[in-house]
Amino acid sequence: MRAPISKDDLEARVRALQNRLNSRRVPTLDAAGTLSFGGHSITVSNAQSELLDLLIERFGEVVYRGEFVHRLAERVPTVTRNSLDLHIMRLRRRLLPIDLSIRTVWGRGYLLENAAV
Repeated sequence: MRAPISKDDLEARVRALQNRLNSRRVPTLDAAGTLSFGGHSITVSNAQSELLDLLIERFGEVVYRGEFVHRLAERVPTVTRNSLDLHIMRLRRRLLPIDLSIRTVWGRGYLLENAAV
């Protein structure tokens, strides 16, 4: 940007750059089950860690329901549609404080994204 510039234009440019930076951040999950994103962190259960591994690997992309069922089947003997929905519901609640959200992509699966953008 070149001077002179109005204060409103400068603030709009700064907001746009911050939004671009925020959209490129990717959450991290360590072996102890601590999920970190944007300077915040929470702990999650083992089952939630399994689901989050898939979601973080493809942050911002759709993860199909079948992939979740396959991943949970390694830990839980019987994975039903309702049990997967219950895990996702609980995980959504856990993610609220750290500006992450899980969006349902109807007929396909779920998508992890930055809730602040």
